[in-house]
Amino acid sequence: MKLYFIIVCYNNKDLLKTCLESVRKQTLKNVGLIVVDNGSKDGSAEYIKANYKEVDLIALKENQGFAIANNIGIKKALKDSECQYISLLNTDATVDKNWAEVLVDFADRHPKTASLQTPTLDYYDHTILDSRGITIDAQGRARQLGHREVYRKRDNQKVFGVNAAACIFTSAFLKEQVFHDDYFDHDMWMYLEDVDIAARATMSGWDNWYIEGSFAYHMGSASSGKNPGFSVFMCYRNNLPLLIKNLPAGFLAMALLGAIATDLETLVGLARSKNLIPLKAIIKGRVASLKMVPMFVHKRRRFNKFRTIDKKLLKQLMKAV
Repeated sequence: MKLYFIIVCYNNKDLLKTCLESVRKQTLKNVGLIVVDNGSKDGSAEYIKANYKEVDLIALKENQGFAIANNIGIKKALKDSECQYISLLNTDATVDKNWAEVLVDFADRHPKTASLQTPTLDYYDHTILDSRGITIDAQGRARQLGHREVYRKRDNQKVFGVNAAACIFTSAFLKEQVFHDDYFDHDMWMYLEDVDIAARATMSGWDNWYIEGSFAYHMGSASSGKNPGFSVFMCYRNNLPLLIKNLPAGFLAMALLGAIATDLETLVGLARSKNLIPLKAIIKGRVASLKMVPMFVHKRRRFNKFRTIDKKLLKQLMKAV
């Protein structure tokens, strides 16, 4: 059995030491480390070569986006016949030394597991949660469970999905899912791609878990947060394709109606406050999403025969708070 950490880097040289040292300290034996450098211009690749000889570095010539870069790393890891688990870790995240061991021990005892995460805490304030999972709510919005709540210990529990800032996927799920080596939807590029793969797992009868016993720590938006208009645009661009591709018909209709209502409310509020950057980003994102509809209708048809989830369970997971 082997676990591979996949870390995608884009102009985050200043964050690499903290992130990579937390991987070095893992108590789990037989751990591999792949860093996919997304065309960084700040010397990230050179820093890794000079200081982390154990890293299998894949240096891309240009920024391919989060989804494609992760797919490249995952594909490389799965070529190793020993690879049973793949951990995704953001450059602005770190993990406790027993983090991988706790999650792998649980997954070993739960064979239908697709993904897992521990509580992910705010990197700067360990009393505050960054995430304890992700879901899609009744209005069609992707949400981080527990975001900015005061952390309190909970029972281990199934969740709609896990946050890709610090999580583990099983190779069994990745190899079986219907879209083959397009693990994270490359057409989404970045943002909501972790919600998409979570939905794919949940809808096809796999389990995603929130597990206590260790912690990850996330700074949040260390790269993409430098351009908030872009992040808003991408979230609204990818939201409609996400829903069309994954949700059963009744849930899709409910989510679309909810999305229209919340969009109108949000746009009116932004217009009144003259907050034009997010207002324009939302409109541009929604227009761009409409152009993607035919492509994602095709993906929906491809995925339909694999959707097996009990609707009561889906309703429960989408209502999680």
